[in-house]
Amino acid sequence: MPRQEFRSCHYSVDKMFRKDRVKRFRKTETKEQRFTMTNKTGSEDFYDLADRLMKEQRYDEAIDLYNKLIAMRPGDDSILLSLAWAYRDGGRKAEAMHCFEKLFEKELTQKVFTGFAFDEMVRICREEGSYEKVVELCERAVSAQPNDPALLNTLGEACIKAGRSDRAVEIFELLTRREPDSPMFFCYLGNAYIAGGIYEKADDAYEKAVKIEPSEAHTFYNKQGNAYEQACQYQRAENALKKALACYPDYPLYYSILGDILIKAGKVNEAWETYEQAIAIDYKSGDVYYNRMGHTLEQAGYTAEAIEMYEKAIAVNPQNLFYYKALIDVCVSHGLEDKAWEYYEKAKTLGLV
Repeated sequence: MPRQEFRSCHYSVDKMFRKDRVKRFRKTETKEQRFTMTNKTGSEDFYDLADRLMKEQRYDEAIDLYNKLIAMRPGDDSILLSLAWAYRDGGRKAEAMHCFEKLFEKELTQKVFTGFAFDEMVRICREEGSYEKVVELCERAVSAQPNDPALLNTLGEACIKAGRSDRAVEIFELLTRREPDSPMFFCYLGNAYIAGGIYEKADDAYEKAVKIEPSEAHTFYNKQGNAYEQACQYQRAENALKKALACYPDYPLYYSILGDILIKAGKVNEAWETYEQAIAIDYKSGDVYYNRMGHTLEQAGYTAEAIEMYEKAIAVNPQNLFYYKALIDVCVSHGLEDKAWEYYEKAKTLGLV
């Protein structure tokens, strides 16, 4: 799909989503606000024009119109929401956050927590890696809605990211008490323990998840392995992935995940054997696995081995430009200009560049 067509498609979906939220905002408007709206002429034309400017990515002009609309409809939160989106899409995140914060203050006072502004603020903070701010927002939301498991879950995950493992454990222990039949909350509790270095309790929490839903044991062990991998506990991550494979031995992705863990642990030969098992199961996608292994090897500092894997990927699928790019980039960055030029010429001969 051409880039412009993709952007247009993405915008259309996003626009439908936004309009739905705007409609729900308007359902909460007071009679006085609706009276004010019906007595303002030309505002709908402004709104349509602003919408069109957003579609054309003329964000500054859309922002000017939304600000005029706010002056015309000072109590219309749906316009403030649209303005916030315009700021966000235009790259003016600080101003977007300011708008969302105004809406968030109102959300906190509602009996039913809509969370429109909250969701957007959390998304922006996550994009910027501001997990302390996410924790702050979530704590305020949870104070207003203490029985909302989704808010508690978001808070717990943010605490893990922000390095507050004790608070994360507290939250997920609360959730597992409230919903003892939810395997995912036990998985999240396990992640909180892993973040805090309490590995035996983490393993116990994951085993409880497996006991609740044994048919999904492989999924839970994979999650456990991922959490240990992020904590650089590679032996524990390896053990968890091997448990996942014992439950689901024909799933090639688990072999490649295990292979990545083994590479990070310095077990390159074992990783190669593991990747070969993935390819044996899914031989039609052999190039994908070679390319993935190449990236992992490159990131771990195994340059020669990474080049070998990229070459294997190209040998299996010589029409994929991305494989050439990966190989050329690693060669150039390590002073192997001749090999880089060789593969550039090959890609050029095939009409890929």
